[in-house]
Amino acid sequence: MNRGISRRRTLAGAVLAVGASLAGCASAPPLDGEGPAQPEAASGYIDKPGWSGTRFAVAAANPLATQAGYQILKTGGSAVDAAVAVQMVLALVEPQSSGLGGGAFLLHFDGHRVEAFDGRETAPAAAGENLFLGADGRPMPFHEAVVGGRAVGVPGTVRMLELAQRQHGRLPWASLFEPAIRLAEGGFEV
Repeated sequence: MNRGISRRRTLAGAVLAVGASLAGCASAPPLDGEGPAQPEAASGYIDKPGWSGTRFAVAAANPLATQAGYQILKTGGSAVDAAVAVQMVLALVEPQSSGLGGGAFLLHFDGHRVEAFDGRETAPAAAGENLFLGADGRPMPFHEAVVGGRAVGVPGTVRMLELAQRQHGRLPWASLFEPAIRLAEGGFEV
């Protein structure tokens, strides 16, 4: 067979292969003309009307926590007081996501100045440079190091909230736990 014909066939085959591969990458037209469903569709997201207020607003991941923050503000509490109450309720109603056993950050703005509070977890006092080394002195396998007690930090959320509330709170610290205590004792829908 002629070498020129062989090269042309090889080139034609390559072009066809690339074309066929690229054709598989083309997106199909939307079925309803509105585009593909967004990730929110799978999460149960429901579009709701916006809200506005003139005195204060509370937003939280759970409506029971939002209600707790609202009640604190309505009784004269500060934004930090409301944040404490919201966090205590969230720790109760969704501990897998908003528990007190982790860390947090808080920004406070008083109309003039922004203050940051760092409640990130810290290493335990007994943690040393060899904590994640095996008996042979070599680094532990990743899974062994990150699963279990060695990887647990000292929670900082409650201490951070306490410090912020001491500086910017208006209500007694214990009163901020009352909404969560009422829910824990009375029960709530899951």
